[in-house]
Amino acid sequence: MASFIGIDLGTTYSLVSYLDDTGRPQIIRNAEGHNLTPSCIEINGEEITVGEIARKGLGWNPNVLARFKRDMGTSETYKVEDKEFTPTECSVFILKKLLQDAKDQIGDVGEAVVTIPANFTNEARVETLSAAKLAGLNVKNIVNEPTAAALHYVFQNGGTLNGNFAVYDLGGGTFDISIIEVANQDVTVLASEGVKK
Repeated sequence: MASFIGIDLGTTYSLVSYLDDTGRPQIIRNAEGHNLTPSCIEINGEEITVGEIARKGLGWNPNVLARFKRDMGTSETYKVEDKEFTPTECSVFILKKLLQDAKDQIGDVGEAVVTIPANFTNEARVETLSAAKLAGLNVKNIVNEPTAAALHYVFQNGGTLNGNFAVYDLGGGTFDISIIEVANQDVTVLASEGVKK
C-alpha cells in the first residue's frame, strides 16, 4: 500500500515525513542519513546536486543556488552558466530528491501534502503546486506552515487540548503565525498570516 507523505519545502532546509502503521508521523532520513536536506542546488551542466554537498559551495560557488523559495510566484530568474532557472524549476530539484529519499525508505508513495508560508501569494501557491506536480508528486493539499505545526502539536497531545492557541513558525525566510481553536482533536484555524524576514 502506498504511503501518505508530508513535505516541508523550506527556505533553508526541507524535509519529508510519512504516517507509519500506527498513524504516527515519522521523519524520513535522506540518502545522507540526515533528517533535514539543505534547500540548495548546484548546477554543473546537466548534473544537478541537491542538499549538503551543494550547501558547502554556498557563498563562493556561482553554480550554487539557495533561498529561491522567497521568490516563488515572481518573475525572478537565476543564471547559472548559460541557462536561466526560475524559483519553480529550482524547487522541482529539491522536491524530486525528497520524493526519491521517501521512495528509497518506505517504498510506494501515494498522495502528498506540502507546507507553504502563510504569507504566500496566490501566485506563489500555484507555483508551489506546479513544482510539486513536475517533481512527480500527487498533491492532495497545501497547508500553511504554522497550521501544519499546530496540527502536529494537537496530535502529539492526544486529544487533551481545549481552547485557543497561537502557533508561531520562525522559519528561515518567513515569520508566520496561526491562531487555532482546539476541542479535543478538532482543530479550527481562526487566522493565519506571515511576513518575510
